[in-house]
Order: sequence, then C-alpha cells, then structure tokens
Amino acid sequence: MAKYDGQKLATAVLPVLDNLERALATEVKDDGAQSLKKGVEMVYSHLDNALKENGVTEIEATGKFDPNLQQAVQTVPADKDHAKDTVVQVLQKGYKLKDRVLRPAMVVVAN
Repeated sequence: MAKYDGQKLATAVLPVLDNLERALATEVKDDGAQSLKKGVEMVYSHLDNALKENGVTEIEATGKFDPNLQQAVQTVPADKDHAKDTVVQVLQKGYKLKDRVLRPAMVVVAN
C-alpha cells in the first residue's frame, strides 16, 4: 500500500501537466507572451520533476503497440513507413507510478 502512496494525487495532477504542455506548444511572438511562456515552462519543469521524484514516469509510446500500456483510440492502414501493430501517433501521453499504470497512452495504431 505504501508503494503506491500518492496515486490519487498523481492521477489528479496529470491533466494539469497535459494543459501546461499544450500551452508550451503555442507559438508566441511578442515579449510579454514570451515572458509568460517562460513562466509556464518553469511551472511545467517543477511539476514534472516533482512527479518523477515520486515515482511517476511517462510511458514510452513509440514502436510496437502494447495493450498493457497503451490504449488504441484509432487505427490506420499499415504502410511502408508504419508496420502492422506499431504506434503511428501519440494523442495523449500515458504515465506509470512505479510499475502501475496510472493512465495508458492514447495512441493511433497501424493495422
């Protein structure tokens, strides 16, 4: 039980991490927006480090599809660039607390 202490808090914080990543993906041009983005980067970095220090890690979602760690939310035909049963795109990152999946990665899979 102690091994997974903090699971509820970590799960609740993951959407915040997602929203910060979306904010950082936004292109900014003026100095005021650039300063704001720098502040968001700092918040994201501190939150990410706090999660890592408490055993929360991102699930690797590239390569072969793993239904234990990833959730296929869409499929596309396999082609020369994407073999069958491989991840084509990550729609939402997944996370684990030590060896327990908090949230599977949502992915597009070639079939």
